[in-house]
Amino acid sequence: MQIKTLVFAASLSLLTTINLPAFAQTPNSPTVPTNKIEDPEKINNIKKLLDITGSKNLSRKIITQLINSFKSEYPQVPAKFWDAFIDEIKPEEMVDEYIPIYSKYFTNEEIKGIITFYETPLGKKTLSVIPQISQESTTIGIKYGRQAAERVLEKLKSEGYMSPNK
Repeated sequence: MQIKTLVFAASLSLLTTINLPAFAQTPNSPTVPTNKIEDPEKINNIKKLLDITGSKNLSRKIITQLINSFKSEYPQVPAKFWDAFIDEIKPEEMVDEYIPIYSKYFTNEEIKGIITFYETPLGKKTLSVIPQISQESTTIGIKYGRQAAERVLEKLKSEGYMSPNK
């Protein structure tokens, strides 16, 4: 597998699994969020939500799991690549990038409601099992993605778009 393809696969996996806890509860009806990202209270509430959900720690765990999976699946890729790849991933920066997204889709009152949920026993249980759900989901996602890529490559080969030795 080429490095470009590997980076794409790793990036896709990160994008699809990194922020799972925040979506454990979503609003029942369409929202009319404020785009007032400059609202300090809303920013602080979003930060509190991200802290409660452990987004930074979960991001680190998922990144480590993905890298370990890719390392075992692609032993021909040099360790230097993986080390450089890990160095380029900054969970803290990723979490900061979530703030405008949350602001876009949730009002400050909704953010407060989600925080309230996560402070309940059910919310705490949800947060406690999210890492296991995420880990199992990531494993399935990697397997599914690999199988889909193999099917597409075979189809392209059979249709003459790729030479058999690529």
